[in-house]
Amino acid sequence: MPELETRLREVDVPEPPLGFDPDEVADRAARHARRRSATVLLTAVAALAALFPTTVREPVVPAAAPVPSLAEQSRIRLALAEAVTRALPGVHDLILGRSSADSTGPARMSVTAEFVDAGGRPSTFQLTVRGARAAREVVPIDGLCTWPDQTPHCVRLPLPGGGVLVLSELGYKDGNGTFVRVGINGFLYRPDGSTVILTGGLRYPLSEEQVTKVITDPAFVLR
Repeated sequence: MPELETRLREVDVPEPPLGFDPDEVADRAARHARRRSATVLLTAVAALAALFPTTVREPVVPAAAPVPSLAEQSRIRLALAEAVTRALPGVHDLILGRSSADSTGPARMSVTAEFVDAGGRPSTFQLTVRGARAAREVVPIDGLCTWPDQTPHCVRLPLPGGGVLVLSELGYKDGNGTFVRVGINGFLYRPDGSTVILTGGLRYPLSEEQVTKVITDPAFVLR
């Protein structure tokens, strides 16, 4: 029996033909697997690119607000002269824009008025007109009329159209603790963010009524 097994092992039985090359089939299968992996990878990369675009967009920086033109400044000065004349009948020797404190900036201009009233008393005040794009330069309305001990008189007056006028006394306390009024400031806040501020001078300041008439003139708008 062992001799028979040995002889059978020695017999070389030819394998039947397969009809294909196994090595070639294995090679083609490997190439297909590599192509499929590459396709899956490209698809994943495309999906990530769609979710997280690599293009970095520059932030949009708003253009700076322009400085009022010379024509605009002249218009504001003329409107101020007319407003002073209406608010203070009999005023004379009116001079505008002579103060070194007058200035212009982006969406802003200041002009000082010097004059003598009907009673012969010299006075002065400064008017500052700001467009909505310069609103950040102004104290928010909530920050006004919050010092009752320092400013005995400060009121907020709602205006038609949604504006608010704030009138605040300017002065100091003397040695006896008595408040001495030396002026009155006006702050006009419009719904669009534009403002007009009238800072009273220290010589014969305007009354509340006069401040109101001047500061609410509709011409004080930077276009």
